[in-house]
Amino acid sequence: MEPTTVDTTALTLPDGPRKGGEALPVAGAPQAREWRITTTSRHTVSGYLPPWATEDPSEVDVPIEHLAARLVDVHHYADFEGQTVRNARRTGHDGAEPADLHVLCGSIDCVPFAADPDPRVPTVNLNLTPECWLSDLGPDDVLRLVAQLRAQADRLAYEVHPALVAARADWAAAHGDGADAGAVHLVGSRT
Repeated sequence: MEPTTVDTTALTLPDGPRKGGEALPVAGAPQAREWRITTTSRHTVSGYLPPWATEDPSEVDVPIEHLAARLVDVHHYADFEGQTVRNARRTGHDGAEPADLHVLCGSIDCVPFAADPDPRVPTVNLNLTPECWLSDLGPDDVLRLVAQLRAQADRLAYEVHPALVAARADWAAAHGDGADAGAVHLVGSRT
């Protein structure tokens, strides 16, 4: 049997596992790169390796019976950092100590052999909080989210913050220096 090279654009395989990465996409002219998987029988499958991809999935000497699984595992990604919220407490955890909470981090992902067509092109997966992900966001989805986050930031800055300052001023006026804010005063008592 002659060794073959397969054009991967015509292949459709089930979705592979998601992995993490370490870098943001690099600006500049794309470099022509290619990943390549070669079997023990010298059959080769190759495809485009984006310049922003953190890892090269190339392999050699893959048993032919494992080729389909290796293709499913081809996953291009580049992580990006989010924000750290200081002194966050996780709800539902009695006695939990305050800790740093990482929010709005994520990755740009492309899974060329995914069963679902959305991740076959680069998408964004965004971790809102440790237990909440927005997955497979396209460019319009990302811009819509940016607009919503800006609107929420404006609401926090121009509505919530002034309301909080006013609420604290009102509270301080009603409770003096605030030292006895939690005290219960019985009517008619001298405490």
